[in-house]
Amino acid sequence: MREATPIETYDVPMDVIATAGTTTINVALLLPEQAWVDALELLLGLQPDIEVVAAHTSADWIQTAVSAGDVDLLLANIDDRTAAPSLIEKLRSYDDELHVVAVTEVEDTALLCAAVRAGVRGWVRKSASADHLLQVVRGVHRGEAWFPPAFVTTLLDSLLQAQESRVEALGVLSVLSTRELEVLNCLMDGLTRRDIAERFVLSPHTVRTHINNMLRKLNVHSTLAAVSIARQAGLGEQSNQRTSA
Repeated sequence: MREATPIETYDVPMDVIATAGTTTINVALLLPEQAWVDALELLLGLQPDIEVVAAHTSADWIQTAVSAGDVDLLLANIDDRTAAPSLIEKLRSYDDELHVVAVTEVEDTALLCAAVRAGVRGWVRKSASADHLLQVVRGVHRGEAWFPPAFVTTLLDSLLQAQESRVEALGVLSVLSTRELEVLNCLMDGLTRRDIAERFVLSPHTVRTHINNMLRKLNVHSTLAAVSIARQAGLGEQSNQRTSA
């Protein structure tokens, strides 16, 4: 099975990189098996340009190190338990320059795409050689993206499909009024009709009217379906960006 190759290649000899000593990469390890944590800590600790600053099976320990600004690159087992994409997003919210490399045997397309959106830029199988792992770590730290060749086409196709779905959903939402979009945002946040009425100082009847008009325009029969369209369009993300701006 072929190992990951960079999307962009650089003809830099590994011995030059390893002995240059110009930059130390502070690495954190997050894997579910203690044996893997110990083995990788030993391997990386032998490298002159890499320092392991945190190594654990628990995300809480790694979160502390990342939030303190001690970590340049996270090497993590990406799955639905140890380090889900949502955890990667949370860690990168502390430091948006945090580099992330996945060490995993998972080949789920949806998980891969979610991980890339969360900030993962390297994907290494656990069966890969130590030399290859080190090459990916150094490459991702330089700003490169490393993924298995078989993943690249699948990844691009999936991301393009997601973008097309988002554009289509945005077109559907364009028929809604400003107030209806505000109500839809509230529904995405889990607010009840009473909560929405209090937020915008409206009567419950007016809120019900807005929701009914919204459902009719979107040609759906439930608020759950309307929220699904909104999520496809990234409506909540846009709202968060405006709030943080």
